[in-house]
Amino acid sequence: MSADTVTIHAYTTEEWGLGGNHPAGGNYRARTLTGLGLVTALMTIPAVLAPLGLLFGIVVLVRSIADGQDMFMGPTIIVASLACTALFSGGWLLGVRALRQEWRARRLRHAKGLPRPSYAVTDDQARTWFERHPGTVEITRDNFPHSARPFPGEASYVAPAGARDA
Repeated sequence: MSADTVTIHAYTTEEWGLGGNHPAGGNYRARTLTGLGLVTALMTIPAVLAPLGLLFGIVVLVRSIADGQDMFMGPTIIVASLACTALFSGGWLLGVRALRQEWRARRLRHAKGLPRPSYAVTDDQARTWFERHPGTVEITRDNFPHSARPFPGEASYVAPAGARDA
C-alpha cells in the first residue's frame, strides 16, 4: 500500500464501539477491550464491598443506641456507605455497559471484516470526501442517512465544486 493510499471504512453507530478519536473530543485509542475489562474487574471489588459498609453502619448505630454512646458514627457510616455504593456500583455498571457495547461492535465489525475505527467523521464530512473521490461509494441518502445537504435528484441539489466528472 502506498503512502498516498487512503482506506475509508463506513461504520454504523453500532459498529463504532469504543472507536478512535471521538467527534465530541478526546482520544479513545487507549480504550481497549482489555483495558476496559481490567478496570471493570478492579471496580468490582469496591462495588461489592461498599454495600457491606451499610450493614456495618447499621450495626454501629444499633450498638451505639443499645450502649447509650455517641450516635453520630452510625449515621455517618451509613451515609458514606450509601454514597460509595452509588458511585462504585454506578461506575461498575457503566463499565459493564461499555464492555457489552464494544463486544457487540466487535462482532458486527468482524462480520463485515472491518478493523477497529480510528477517527470519527460525520455523514457530511464523509460525503464530501467521497464526492471528491468518486467511484468508491454511491452518493445516496441510504449511504449517508444523516447528511444535511440535499442529494442528486432531490430539490435544491447543487453539484459540489470539488467533484470530478466520472
